[in-house]
Order: sequence, then C-alpha cells, then structure tokens
Amino acid sequence: MDGGGRDRGEEKVKIETREYQASDVDYAMGHGVNDRVIHCAPTGSGKTIIQCLIAKREMDRGNSTAILTPRNEIFTQTHGAAASICGANNVSTMRAKRQGEYWNPMNPVHVISWPTLIARVRKDKDFWFPRVDRVLVDECHLSMAPKILEILNHYELKARVDGYTATPARQTGRGLGYYFTEIKNVVSVRQLIKEGYLAPVEYYGADAPDLTGIKIRKGDYEVGKLSKACVELVGDAIDNWLRLASDRHTITFAVDIRHCEALADRFNRVGIKAEALHTGLSQGDRDRVVAAFKAQKIQVLVNVGIASYGFDAPSVRCVQVCRPTKSIVLHLQMIGRGMRPKPDGGECMVLDHAGNVPRLGMADDLFRWRLDDGKKACDNWSRHPKSGEAEESKQYECQECRHIFSRQRICPKCGWQVPFSKRDIEAKDADLVPIGRNTAKPLPPDWPSYEVFYAMLRHYAQEKGRKPMWAVFTFEKKAKCRPPHEWNNHALVPPSPRVLNYIRSREIAFYKAKQRA
Repeated sequence: MDGGGRDRGEEKVKIETREYQASDVDYAMGHGVNDRVIHCAPTGSGKTIIQCLIAKREMDRGNSTAILTPRNEIFTQTHGAAASICGANNVSTMRAKRQGEYWNPMNPVHVISWPTLIARVRKDKDFWFPRVDRVLVDECHLSMAPKILEILNHYELKARVDGYTATPARQTGRGLGYYFTEIKNVVSVRQLIKEGYLAPVEYYGADAPDLTGIKIRKGDYEVGKLSKACVELVGDAIDNWLRLASDRHTITFAVDIRHCEALADRFNRVGIKAEALHTGLSQGDRDRVVAAFKAQKIQVLVNVGIASYGFDAPSVRCVQVCRPTKSIVLHLQMIGRGMRPKPDGGECMVLDHAGNVPRLGMADDLFRWRLDDGKKACDNWSRHPKSGEAEESKQYECQECRHIFSRQRICPKCGWQVPFSKRDIEAKDADLVPIGRNTAKPLPPDWPSYEVFYAMLRHYAQEKGRKPMWAVFTFEKKAKCRPPHEWNNHALVPPSPRVLNYIRSREIAFYKAKQRA
C-alpha cells in the first residue's frame, strides 16, 4: 500500500509513509485533550492512511480508536486500510449487516458507518457508543448535521476528536467553528502536484447555462430551476467531450436525477458506454455501477453527488462539470476526483460546462480556510490583490480551443495570444521610466511576492532564534492581513537585501518607540 491510501485491499502490507503524513500523525498524537482539530488535507494526500496510522499508534499505547465514515464507499476503503495497518483481527466494524462483518466492543480499532451508529444509539445509547480514547471523523465537513453533532458532543469530554477533510467548511460556505477549535493544514495541492502525488490539471471552458433568475438557497443555486437551465445544454456537453476527451475515463457531475439520466442517455446514443449513478438506485445497483466503472467496463460515470467526495478511481482522466455551484467545497471536491496520479504522469482534464472555474478558481490556487461559524469560511488567496499572485493567477479562456490557463498570456495548447486591453497598455506605459546619461544607480529591484516575503521572514526568524509568530506579525504589519497557514509548509528563502533593510527599519522604529514610552 502506498501513502495515497484508499482502495488497496485488506492484505497485510508495508506502508510507505510520506513525510507530511508522519508529521501530521505526530501532531495529532501531541495536541491537547480539549483541542478539536480539523486536519485540512487535499484529495490524494492519503487522509485514510493518516487516520489508520493514528489508530495504530493509539493501539500501541493501549488505547482504542473509532474512525467515523459518512457512506458505504468510504467505509469499505477505510476498513481495508485499517486491516492492513492495524491487523485485521484488531479491527471491528459497525454498519448495516454484512456477511462476515461484526462489531466487537473490545477491539482497539473500530471502523464505523455513522448513519448506522446514529440508528443504533437511538435504541440503546449505553451499549452502542464505543468506549474509545480517540475519535477520527472522516469528511468532517459533513459533520455539522444535528444527529452527527449529537455523537461528537457525546465524546467531547471522553475522547480526543480529530476531523479530516480537503474542504473544512459546510457546503453553504459557513465555517465549522461551532464544534472544532483549530484548523491544521497538512499539505498543499501545489506541493502534492510538485512531488507527483497528484496529477496536474488542464481546464477547458464551454458555454455555461444562463443562471439569471435562479435563486440562492443555503449558499447554492436552487436545484429545480438550475436543472432546467442545464438540461438545455446536454447536447453541447456531449459534443465537447467527443471533441476533447473521447479517449478518457470520465466522471460527469450533474445537477439532479433528471439531468443525470439525460446526460447518460445522450452518451449512450452516440455509442459511448455510460451509466447514471444517483440516490434513486438501490444500494446493490449503485455498488454494481461503481464496480463496473472502476473496472473500466464503463467509460463515463454520470453522477449526482455520490462521487463528489471519498470516491477514488485513479484511472479517471477527465472530470466533466455540468453542475454550476457557488460552493467552493463542492467545486474542489468535484475537480479532485480526477487528480489521482496517472501511471504515465499525464494530466487530468476538466471540462467546465458550469462556469465554476472562473467563478471559484483552480484546484491549486491558495485557499484560506477559517473556522468562523456563520461567516464565509474560505477566501481564494491567489485572487487577493495583496497576495502577489493576483495578476499571475489571472485566468484566460482561449478564444480558439477554449483551454483555460493562467500565469501566461499565450495559450499553451494552440498559441493564441491574449490581446492587451487599453488598461494593460496604459499600465505598461506608466511603468516605463526614462534613464538619462547622468543616472546615478539603477532602480531598486521589485519587492518580492507576499508568499516569498513570508518565506524570507521565516528564514530570518529561524536564523536569529525568533519565535515563529514574529514572522506572522511582521508579515501582518506589511500586508495588513495574516499569511495563509499552508505557507508554513513552503521552503525557507534567504532574505533579499531589500527585505533585510525593511526588517532593520522596523526594528529601529520599534526600539525608538520603546525608548520614548
């Protein structure tokens, strides 16, 4: 089993632990009893492996652990990983009755389907609540429903509670601070792509549906009218897929069952083997469709919600998004389904028929997550004017091939060049400075991006023996906001002369103010 984690069977195998996984396990084992920590780990980072390694460490200490999973597909994957890491005889299971599965309250590791636990504690709370020292909540962004909160509140004073998710916010956009007390960033998407643990993504845009007049309910578009608007573009979605991705194993995201069935039907009409996957199917039919898709007997899986989280199929090379959303949680979860690394090192293609990428951003943008309950929990820092990335990450859609790209003005696919606007030309003219013969010295170099500036501050703090928060406060003084947590995972950079001068000027100002006080 590799460190990516899911769907590798239940045989006893050696685990190759990645550095950031080991670091997160150490953090989880060391944090306070009253700290309820969300571990923010992107798709493909191996959240299941991390949880099972924590369970193994607790078992070695003589403690017991419960891993709570929200649905059957994730339960199966987690059970396999736990059996491999902790030993099958040490793992008990709790879900709707399955042949060969049993729950033994004396076992040190429990893999639990939380819908099953909710149903059973209604009958007998004293018996069915596992007596454990640690509770790990997978996909914890789903855990704010009242019935699940009842379970978490039960363990609040009895066990350490840790949550794992790629997107620590509710689908409405609100934070998870009602229960959790801290967010720990495990690793960034950019780092995972750089190290080969995730596939890079190519984005293609298409005509998005007309969303005029569609109401927003609970932070997202109202499904009924949204479905009507999207069904009209079914033909366009199939035509673009045939043009760009006809040789790729594909997951398609639809708005509702009607839209899902219409897309699957249109794929089959043009000779593409496709199946619809939604809650209208029985559990047996859902299992059959998922198994056939993972065995690549089906080329296109059209689904409503089921494959948006906890669904792993490394063979997927295309994600077709036909479901407009205002939810950054749903947006990132959908794109993440295609980002598992490919054997040939190839990229994942995202066909955006919903306008979500221009609206919400790319998967490797820098997102800042907050716990604030009742407020917007996420900002796309890459689009923040003070991040130093706003201009660099500006997105363009090629007018020739519809490829969506950033960080350059020439389409990498066909060579089309983004024309300069009048504002661009005026800005370029304003930047030109005449240099005469008597110029004493060149202009000072540009100030580094805020990401690099923070890396320089961290380097200086480490070199001078300063506390880590010194870098945070110094950054905040300059940028008027705090740096994203995940920047703490970036490599240190020696300060440039200009940054050193800035640091010294701040220190001089501080000491002078102290003397006057």
